[in-house]
Amino acid sequence: TLGELAAGMAHELNQPLTALLANTQAVSRLLRDEPPDLALVQRAIDDAVQQARRAADVVGRLRRAVERPDARTIAQPMALELPLRSALHLLEPEFRRRQVLTQVESDGAPQVMADPVAVEQIVHNLLMNALHVLEQVPVDARRIRLWLGVEQGQGVLRVTDSGPGIAADVLPRLFQPFFSTRPGGMGLGLSLCETLATGMGGALTAANAEPRGAAFTLQLPLVMP
Repeated sequence: TLGELAAGMAHELNQPLTALLANTQAVSRLLRDEPPDLALVQRAIDDAVQQARRAADVVGRLRRAVERPDARTIAQPMALELPLRSALHLLEPEFRRRQVLTQVESDGAPQVMADPVAVEQIVHNLLMNALHVLEQVPVDARRIRLWLGVEQGQGVLRVTDSGPGIAADVLPRLFQPFFSTRPGGMGLGLSLCETLATGMGGALTAANAEPRGAAFTLQLPLVMP
């Protein structure tokens, strides 16, 4: 249990710490320019502060999980679109570098009861997985479709890629801890995401998309009127 917790913390902290390092390195480069672009410096510093707070939130959430392992995640009303926009902004350089086109569609604006940090972790992980998968297809075929809406009385975010899809023997094991099809992968990302989703009273599921690719669906409880 301690081993899984430590591995999970390392996995979740890696994302904000990587962003924090990138922003501080950018500040260092910008300050060496003559004259320095102070507007860009300030933007990078603001992003670094945001990622540091995100890392602190991750640690706090994992600590609460240890102290109260049976307690449900403390949820709050939030727009499901917000963590999606935040994750897309953070990963924008990766989308450009890998030449991946994204398409966001919305059938309404779901308001859900959830932990904002946990939801952003899930969305970030799903997008990173899609980016890795799309390395297997030609550049002109790299697409990620994001859909927001309501299905069966729950708020839904669906991430669909144009990759090769999920093999039949892999699909049942996709959310098992330490199972990975990617070389060097820890096999904890999707397992943690599913745990976070169920802890908020929601669900995370996967299926193959038509005509190709994979679709991951995050469902969360709607805010009651």
